Amino acid sequence: MPTPRRKAPTSKRSQPAAPAEDAIVLSGPPGRLTTTVTVENTSGARLVVRQPTLHLDGLSVTGSATAIIATGATASVPVTVPLAASTPPGRHEAEMELGGVRRPVVVTVVEHLSLELSPSRVLAAPGPQDVTLVVSNSGNVRMPLASRAMARTDDGGPDPGPDVVLVLDAPTVVEPGQTLTLEARLEVPEDLEPTRRHIATVPVGTADLQVIILPRDATETTS
Repeated sequence: MPTPRRKAPTSKRSQPAAPAEDAIVLSGPPGRLTTTVTVENTSGARLVVRQPTLHLDGLSVTGSATAIIATGATASVPVTVPLAASTPPGRHEAEMELGGVRRPVVVTVVEHLSLELSPSRVLAAPGPQDVTLVVSNSGNVRMPLASRAMARTDDGGPDPGPDVVLVLDAPTVVEPGQTLTLEARLEVPEDLEPTRRHIATVPVGTADLQVIILPRDATETTS
């Protein structure tokens, strides 16, 4: 039976063993936890290492690892394990099966900020107009959205122009894994130079809404 260089836990209970000083540290954003494990092959045949299994909070998650270790050799094996995108950040104690041995693991999930916005670009005209936005929190932390956000307009010149304002009915928090449809209002300044194209990038949480105001004829009316 191949044995690892690190000492395997002696407990046969299903719950995670108490972390030891030589416990494997698996860390990263929830979708890509990584580590490198040293495995020694003391058997009389080559050892094929693949598909580690992480046991965490009653769940078993299959990761990826590929290595072929010759008899008597030792190898450093890169390991990747994906958890659900909404797994909260923090430290967790677990166990991992790799190369025929179950050993203690310390899992450190880091914060992952990811907010998806649709549409991410809109055409606008001077004056107020209603917009519908769909926001999805694909990260693992709560995402607060301010009820009022502003951004300066840019027409390509050296100086920023007046602000475009995005107004929500109320402050909103998007929970990890949640998708919300929001009704909002854009307020575009009336006094923008009509012969130029203006762009404003309004913050929506960690996402951006790009507002584009196209050149228009002087005879055009705003709506």
